[in-house]
Amino acid sequence: MKHSKTLSAFFYLACLISLSFFLSCGDTEDAKETTDSTSNPLLDQPDEQWLQLEDEDWEKLKDENWVRLTDEEVKELINLDIPQGWGFNTEDRVSQKYHHATLFQRFGDIPQVRFIVEFERMGRSGIITLALAKQIAAHAEAMYFLFPIMDTRLSLQETRNLLRRIEAQEELRLLDQLRMEDPEAWVKGMRAVLIERHGDIPEVDTSIEFLRKLELELQRTDNDCHAYIGAYKTLYGRSENSSPYEFYAMLEAVNQIGHFVGDAPLRRLEKYRKARAEGVSFYDIDWDDV
Repeated sequence: MKHSKTLSAFFYLACLISLSFFLSCGDTEDAKETTDSTSNPLLDQPDEQWLQLEDEDWEKLKDENWVRLTDEEVKELINLDIPQGWGFNTEDRVSQKYHHATLFQRFGDIPQVRFIVEFERMGRSGIITLALAKQIAAHAEAMYFLFPIMDTRLSLQETRNLLRRIEAQEELRLLDQLRMEDPEAWVKGMRAVLIERHGDIPEVDTSIEFLRKLELELQRTDNDCHAYIGAYKTLYGRSENSSPYEFYAMLEAVNQIGHFVGDAPLRRLEKYRKARAEGVSFYDIDWDDV
């Protein structure tokens, strides 16, 4: 299995489908009836501790390629005659238009509705960058603001967790650039990151010392390798939550003290070594041929 930190747009497209589902069927009155009939106390007022964005924040999240609704388009949606019994289909533009008209007609022209409609109309896809992750989380917050039920709250929590992971990944990506420019500064930065993630524990010290020796090409004993592998397993178990460099270091440690089972680990190790030699960030390695 490849050790890749790239996330596809499939996750957020699935979120959009699930978030929109409770608006999906029937006419406007049916959707209103279904939502109002729930006994969930969250419906009375969204939990303020879950809402982080102010009115002015919605515009700040829109990048230079954002396609904004015009006032004429908003007016058209507010006055649109929505047919009885329309069915929601994420791939049908007419259905999407009725869905967006429903939001404007029910909640008015407010920043949250504009953000949802613009975001969904653009149908953004591709690798989830930090900017896109913030937009995904904002979309989830807007949905929770309009529909404060448990489903939208859980979706908001999931997208915020995604945002935190992307933010952490971006921090490590920047650190990897620093590694190629100033290895000693990178070691200090990695230590701060690992302490923040795991606490000031012995396994962090063990890991950092091994990473330092590896990057500075200092001698590493077999005992160093065994200690690092043990620390790595304690910190990450079988998950892929480590940084690429930590994973690479684990491959180097295993390679020094024994033999890989099969060729795949060795091929991955060679890709990391080639990237180091060529000054390529570990986040930019092409894994398609592994």
